[in-house]
Amino acid sequence: MPYGPKINHEALERDGFDSEQPLFQCYVAVAEEKVIGYALYYFVYSTWTGKEMLLEDLCVASNYRNKNVGSMLFQTVAKTAVDQNCHRMDFIVLNWNPAQDFYKKRGAIDITKAEGWHLYRLNETALKELIQ
Repeated sequence: MPYGPKINHEALERDGFDSEQPLFQCYVAVAEEKVIGYALYYFVYSTWTGKEMLLEDLCVASNYRNKNVGSMLFQTVAKTAVDQNCHRMDFIVLNWNPAQDFYKKRGAIDITKAEGWHLYRLNETALKELIQ
């Protein structure tokens, strides 16, 4: 994505690994001593269902796609959700991303269409303006 991540690896290390209470967990796929994929997730709480998991990012290097790496990562995160007594696992997929078919084949539903939920966001600027 041309506008990609706004953080660096130091922020990821600090927030996920250098803290008593990490802000996220992740699974990493490795081949030939290189990271070829990862799945980053964290727990959230819903007043509707209780404990949930949010899969923030599932990414596989392009030359390793269609080789079950994504499937293994996705299943591992799903198993963690079940093992941690989560009632559901949510994730967001951009409307142009062909990965939508990957998720649908595994039982995911598009809740925007099915339930009418819309995701809203306050960016950093809007947050600061709101509290002034």
